[in-house]
Amino acid sequence: MSVSRTSVFSANTSWYLYNFHQGLMQRLMDEGWEVHVVSPSDEHTSKLLAMGIQHHAITLSRRGTNPFVDFASLLQIKRLYRSIAPFVVFNYTPKLNVYSTIAANSLNIPVINNITGLGTSFSSDNLLNRVVRGLLKYSQPKAHHVLFQNEDDRKIFVDGAYVNAKNTSRIPGSGINLDKFRAAEAPNDGVVRFILVARLLNQKGIREYVQAAEAVKRRRDDVEFQLLGIPEPSSPNSISLDEVNAWHAKGFINYLGSSDDVPSIVGNCDCVVLPSYYREGVPRSLLEAAAMAKPIITTDNVGCRETVEDGETGLLCQPQSVASLALAINDIADLSHAQRIAMGDKGRLRMQRYFCVNKVIARYLEVLQEIT
Repeated sequence: MSVSRTSVFSANTSWYLYNFHQGLMQRLMDEGWEVHVVSPSDEHTSKLLAMGIQHHAITLSRRGTNPFVDFASLLQIKRLYRSIAPFVVFNYTPKLNVYSTIAANSLNIPVINNITGLGTSFSSDNLLNRVVRGLLKYSQPKAHHVLFQNEDDRKIFVDGAYVNAKNTSRIPGSGINLDKFRAAEAPNDGVVRFILVARLLNQKGIREYVQAAEAVKRRRDDVEFQLLGIPEPSSPNSISLDEVNAWHAKGFINYLGSSDDVPSIVGNCDCVVLPSYYREGVPRSLLEAAAMAKPIITTDNVGCRETVEDGETGLLCQPQSVASLALAINDIADLSHAQRIAMGDKGRLRMQRYFCVNKVIARYLEVLQEIT
């Protein structure tokens, strides 16, 4: 009997799949697979359609906690899968890792999940987090395979019996397209430019970045601090634009808003900073920065520490420590332009060796081969 060549990719936005997994979807299509995406519609849905991907819109409350709304989403997903009849489903983002897995498993469709980070679900023991962990413990054993972006998260799932170790493996993030993110040398004009690229959330360490910027600028006038990203009003941890604009007005940072061309902005900077104390998977912004041969400063924190070889391709600082972050920033600023270039070049070589998108796609294809 011939194997169906239909696959589904599910996530909480079309934006996520287009930006992070376009390469894998295109590779499957090149090999004769029919690719469907199940996600809420957004401005990137048309880009998926232009690739030849079939899109199925769903209603999903990304951060909502209403069980009736979530159950309705699960039923909607199950109806879609019954109609599409895929051979395999690839799931991304928290709610789809749970509800899409349950829907697919009820129809005997194999599932490959991607855990990109645990966020706050395992950081406290409140009622909501206990519910989330319960849903994970119920759903993840139903997946054929679960991919993790760092070993810390994988260990939590295996030790906590959320998944059988033999059905797991680790991948280096979502992979970096090294042809798209090329080395770019910042101007050698006497100003050392730092940039933080992230959603405007407390856990990304944005307040620590601003405070460190203020402290460093008191001692030297050869530095500039940029911030690129937008608030997430639906999150209780979002930082308001009013507060960000106040920082900008005081001269602590240069707030750039959002951009569709992040590489051109990062290319003009000397160092990329992400002082996150969130349970990251492997931060995409840091992988992109290293691919562009930029030294990076990040925290000695889950997921973040995977992106840097401390002292060689960048520097690690302590989470939620303004003093530690300011010291790392000052150390990078004290380097010569040539020394920063050399550090960034080592970072790009590391991306080529471990984080290339082709390595990630190859691992997906190996897992898919196990199913077929």
